[in-house]
Amino acid sequence: MGLALMWSGRAQEVPAADRAATAQQTRPVAFADASPSRVFLTEEESRRAATRGLLPPATRSIIGTRGKLEYGAWRWDDRGVPPGKVFARVDLGRQLVSVFRGQHEIGTAVILYGMDGKETPRGRLPILGKTRDYHSRTYDAPMPFSLWLRNDGVALHGSTIRSGRATNGCIGVPVDFAGKLFEIVRKGDIIEVVG
Repeated sequence: MGLALMWSGRAQEVPAADRAATAQQTRPVAFADASPSRVFLTEEESRRAATRGLLPPATRSIIGTRGKLEYGAWRWDDRGVPPGKVFARVDLGRQLVSVFRGQHEIGTAVILYGMDGKETPRGRLPILGKTRDYHSRTYDAPMPFSLWLRNDGVALHGSTIRSGRATNGCIGVPVDFAGKLFEIVRKGDIIEVVG
């Protein structure tokens, strides 16, 4: 098996012609606490990932996850990442969210999304508001760290992430991950939903 790079939890095979250059130019940084490494992308790797719809254009680094993330799994590491604009990208097809600060991924998690008949909306959705401790009266369900994306109640919020579950149009992320995201985003920041 050839060299694989991790893009938000999914291994992507690097063509044979690019392996040697990639191995020399991609410099993972190992962390002392055995957390995931940061993978730095070449301009070509970034361009190819953006062309394939895997990453936003001009991404410079991502969190290495050492394999596919399982339900409920998440990674967060912003150490050494310079200040910058924060945004999140939700990929429904890959069932992942990636949080970026500037050109660097600082968090990734497996998500839940809307079921048939109550699909999660797509597009560039600005955060309309934030509620730390919300409980849905409609579904009698906790929705901690809600980031409201539409006036009809669709939000990105903390949830129990397990196989076979879905939402009623919201984006569910692990609760601790939701808390970290809640702390760094502001009203007006963008959650882009693709897939």
